Amino acid sequence: MERAALSAPPATGHPNDRDDCVCEECGGLCCCLYLANDENGTYTGEGWLPQYIEHWIGLLTASGALEADGDRYAAGAAGIEPLHDPRISYLPTPEGEAYRATLPDWVDVRKCQFCHPETGCLLPRAFRAPICGTYVCQLWPTGAGEE
Repeated sequence: MERAALSAPPATGHPNDRDDCVCEECGGLCCCLYLANDENGTYTGEGWLPQYIEHWIGLLTASGALEADGDRYAAGAAGIEPLHDPRISYLPTPEGEAYRATLPDWVDVRKCQFCHPETGCLLPRAFRAPICGTYVCQLWPTGAGEE
């Protein structure tokens, strides 16, 4: 699964954690958590993907982004509803196909359930999974946000 490599965030501590030019050029590969971008979202997990999804759900639950509601996950303390349920949205089955048909066309099920195609991560940094709250793409410009 191809993803942009992650590197340390800018040392500036600047509150702007996004560079629209870089993000547009990259296409948000860092948020393609669930399905391979190079396979156009085709399931390529060969058995490991369900456990990987559960791992990310655990990270997002621990961060306060998600809250368990029976067998469903809903908005956690951050108050942001997830855009899709990756436990269903990746399925290469009629159930997965039916679920994807209920989603708005702009929801990209390859990506994190909190990744909006136009604005990026919907979560405030404090509610992101630890790796998301600490790291940014290697394409991030050195000294970004310095004034």
